[in-house]
Amino acid sequence: MRNLLLTFALLAIPASLDAQSAPLSCDGRMATVRISEIKAGGSVDGFKAAVAAHKAWYAAREPKDEIFATPVIVRDEKTRAQSYSEKQFMTFHIRGTRQPGPKHDDAYAAFVKLYSENSDIKSEYNVCLPNSPAK
Repeated sequence: MRNLLLTFALLAIPASLDAQSAPLSCDGRMATVRISEIKAGGSVDGFKAAVAAHKAWYAAREPKDEIFATPVIVRDEKTRAQSYSEKQFMTFHIRGTRQPGPKHDDAYAAFVKLYSENSDIKSEYNVCLPNSPAK
């Protein structure tokens, strides 16, 4: 009896993993959006170098992917004045395909290390960017 239960449990695992990893439908392009904050000891130049290396790595392997960063706009609640943050940046990685990404290598680890030396990810979202409507 115990063997039968174990067999059923093992058979159920792949089915549950497939259900969790099934791709969502997206009438557009999938993207990862992150809010990163420059950490103490890190720098904006180091963060921008990480973005450039990230972009170059994907350009050589997935040329349809788009990667860019922009500073977050912050607002003084009292004066309502707006300015660009010197510490927080939003990064976008817009996928060019729904296929699994390229295999990670030493160059991948190098740009991830640059990011981690210069910033902390404060939030991360996967989103479906809709196709632009025809004009």
